[in-house]
Amino acid sequence: MRVVSVSRRRLGRLALVALLTASGCGGAECVTQTTQYSATISTVGYFGPMNGLPVARFDLTQDFITHTPYEACAQGPLQDVGVVRLKVTSLAAKPLELKFDVQGLNADSIPVWKQAVVIPRIAPNETLDLGEVTVTPTQLRLGALIVLSGVTVLD
Repeated sequence: MRVVSVSRRRLGRLALVALLTASGCGGAECVTQTTQYSATISTVGYFGPMNGLPVARFDLTQDFITHTPYEACAQGPLQDVGVVRLKVTSLAAKPLELKFDVQGLNADSIPVWKQAVVIPRIAPNETLDLGEVTVTPTQLRLGALIVLSGVTVLD
């Protein structure tokens, strides 16, 4: 699990910079395109004092970079990828500690990546920008899941 991982963010940025650099290695025949995908998931508590109550809204975005044709970029990447970012907004009336997994789905609705996250404290109506969650060749438009593993009401 992580609260915020600077090294993972740097890794994601380096992967994206490498992708952008490599995808531009061809001439006019190498075409890159960025498409933004998004998903919003609202969660409701299913145990304890939050049972049946709104917990949080999870807003995921992905800048997915494609390039064609691969042959035009001799040094280019072998697959298209995108960086997934996450913002979390509390829907609860009291401060919470949240523990959850963010999961990306493939076309068959099977999880293909996941990231465990811990938010030690989020105030009512507060939005936290958690930044990069992962870099993946799976498009966010195929779906995402939030699996709550812990919701603690704080004083």
